Parts: sequence; structure tokens; C-alpha cells
Amino acid sequence: MKYSSVLLVFMLSIFLLAPAASAHVPLLAEGNENISSAMYISDPGKSWAVYGFLSPGTAQYYSFDLESGRRIYLSLLKSTNPEEKDFLPEMALLGPGVNTQGQPTQVQPAGHVFVPQSLKSLGYLEVEGKNESEPFFEPFGPGSYISAAELDMAAPQSGRYFVAVYDNETSGRYSLAVGYREEFSYLERITTPIRLIWVYVWEGQSAVMVLFPYLAAEFIGLLVFWRGPKRTAYCLAGTLAGFLFLATSASIITQIIINLARVPFGPEVYISLTIAVFHAILGVATLRLARGEAGILQRVLLAVIGTIALLAGSGLILGPLLAIAASMLPSQKSIFSEPVTESSAAQS
Repeated sequence: MKYSSVLLVFMLSIFLLAPAASAHVPLLAEGNENISSAMYISDPGKSWAVYGFLSPGTAQYYSFDLESGRRIYLSLLKSTNPEEKDFLPEMALLGPGVNTQGQPTQVQPAGHVFVPQSLKSLGYLEVEGKNESEPFFEPFGPGSYISAAELDMAAPQSGRYFVAVYDNETSGRYSLAVGYREEFSYLERITTPIRLIWVYVWEGQSAVMVLFPYLAAEFIGLLVFWRGPKRTAYCLAGTLAGFLFLATSASIITQIIINLARVPFGPEVYISLTIAVFHAILGVATLRLARGEAGILQRVLLAVIGTIALLAGSGLILGPLLAIAASMLPSQKSIFSEPVTESSAAQS
């Protein structure tokens, strides 16, 4: 057996670091329509992307703690969904020492920010919007967005800061990017593929359609296994893992196609395509190993590929676990094999 595709996996495995070094950790906004229940960002220097939905005349709140002089970076984005072209979200920063521009009201009619009497001492800064921004392609989702507002400043005093996102007239989807230090923990790398499913559903896509490549891949994987000559636990787990890695590649390509219908083609698309190719190579290499001899080298390679896939976000967690499991499963004839009948025994 030739291991050219396996060697390519190791040559391209550096790309597993790309999403972790150049993307935000996705979060979903929920239950933060009141400043008293503001969604708390534990590390405002780390790069987060919070996805939310605003109804007309409402606001959603976020909070974080900072020391004086530390950088505050906020970027408000909106969806490129053509049905939300009139949606123009705005944001405001509330915090100690902030130069007041604009005046929040005691009540919250028509989308104005509500600030209780206990927080009236905080400064209030309305961030100027970018209503004419061009849509752009985000390669590490992939996705497409329109910049609505941006704030980059130093914290004037130590204390707790609040961010309000609101719209006075229409409803729509927005994303609030908080922080500038782009890094993923190991757990966040592993769970990001699941979080991206939330993001695609947030964009308005059907959950069934988002998951379709993975469901189809497992069906095809079972069919290929059942029609193949090697029906062992090793082969089954490896085959299903390989098709899940291929499904990740197919999912990325599908998202590229969806978003290119909303934004022009640019060089960022090649980054997404490269990541899709990387996941496809993971899948091909795993399938070749699973359907070949189950020696020590092949089992070690499957375990390594499973680990790489887990950190690279390939196969929706299940794929890497199956690849690692395959490296330890038996490769002898098993219950998956055809039963021996009297006629077949007589022929032998």
C-alpha cells in the first residue's frame, strides 16, 4: 500500500492551527434583554463572536471587567441575508470614565437603551455606525457579514463595562465581536464544529440541511462497508470516520457556495478551499488505512489522524473518536461477516 495521501496529511496538518489562530470563539446570545442580566464576557481581550437576534425596539446587553488602560475592541456585524437589508443595528458602550455622547433614557421605548438609576454614574458612548459598508467573506466559518460599527479604545478607568446592541425599527441577526487576542483552547477547538452548526442555523439555514452532508456520509459509509470484502470492527469504524471527514469538506464547500451568492469572490475563498481540501485528505487517508491491512503502523497512523482531526474540527467529534477507536478494534472476521452455511462449507 502506498501512503502518499497519509504523508500529505502530516504535511498539511499545520492547517489545523489556522482556525485557532485566525477566528473567533462563537457564542450564542440568550436571555440578555435586560442590563441586569447582561451576558458576561469573562476575558474581553480574547476574541469572541456572539451571535444574536434583535426584535424591533429591543436591546441586548453584554458586560466585562477591565483595568484602566487595557484595550477595548468591539466590532458589530450584521448578516448578509437579503431579507434583512434594512436592518441597521447600533451599539453603545457604558462604563466608568467613558466620555458621554448621547443620553440613555430611564425607560426603554423604541429601542433606546435602558440604564437603571444605580448605573447612572457610568459614561455612555454611542458608536457611530457604518451603514454603507460592503459585505465581506469570512473564510474560517465560512460565512459572510456586513460591518455595522467598530470601537477600538483604551479603558479610561478600571471597572465593569456594558455594551448595548439595539435597533429602533426592524428585526435582524447581528454578531458582536469582542476582543483582539485570537486563540482557542483545546476544548474550544474540539467543540467549535458543533458551535458552527448553531451559527449556520442563526444565519437562517435549516438544521436538517446543515447536517445533511454528515447524515449522507454515514449512510454511504455503511453501504460501502457492507458491500466490501472486509467486514471487521476495525474496517467499520475507520470507514465511518473517513466519510465523516469527507462530510466536513463537503459542508465547507456548501457554505462557500451559499455565501458566494451574497458576496463577491475574493482571495479569502482560497483559504476556505484549502481547509476543505485538508479535511478531504484526512478522509481519503483514513479510508485507505481502514480498508487495508491492520498492522501496527496502520493503527498508529489512524490514531494520529484521529487526534489531528479532533484538533482540526473535522468529523463533528464523532469522526475523530471513531478513527481513534478503529486503531484499537479487532481486524479479524467478526459478526459483520457472512455466516458460514452448510452449502458453503461443502464447497470448501
